[in-house]
Amino acid sequence: MKRSVRVLRRARRDLQEIYDFLAREAPGSADRVVDALFDVIESLETMSERGGRPRDPTLRASGYRFLVEGNHVVFYKIAGRHVRVYRVLHGARRYRVLL
Repeated sequence: MKRSVRVLRRARRDLQEIYDFLAREAPGSADRVVDALFDVIESLETMSERGGRPRDPTLRASGYRFLVEGNHVVFYKIAGRHVRVYRVLHGARRYRVLL
């Protein structure tokens, strides 16, 4: 089933912050990393159920799913024919608090 994907405001800011950080710290990888994250997000249109479910019982009960791309984790939820991307975070962050 094809679903529409909406990247919420906070996730868009996350992507911008990732780009800005990498542009300063590793300029050669900023475009590549963010492009790969956008590719993963776009893939949710047709493969939204492939993402894992968090081990954390609270996040799992809230309906979150996640996909890992490199060092980053894309958190999203499926609601019928729609996918909403809530956050895009570095895997080392304490994401339970941020969701």
